[in-house]
Amino acid sequence: MIKVIAVGVVAGNLIALNAIAYFGYRALTGGLDLLKSEMALQVEERLTEEYGYITKDLESMKGDLLGSQEKLIPSPAKVQTGLPILR
Repeated sequence: MIKVIAVGVVAGNLIALNAIAYFGYRALTGGLDLLKSEMALQVEERLTEEYGYITKDLESMKGDLLGSQEKLIPSPAKVQTGLPILR
């Protein structure tokens, strides 16, 4: 009888220990998944912000480049036609 009780206590302790370890593992992995998702959201927000800055900079560079190209293009010249006056 004592042998059966001892086996029951040992088996109960092993089951309880396994249950505690399993629930602890689930809590730990759940916390890590939450942390990873939070970090992924922060990285996504940062990349979106950086994309906005880069797009804004590229638009301003495009405007500057077009402005500098306009300075290189000669303005239309006025051509006067007619018979030359001989003196």
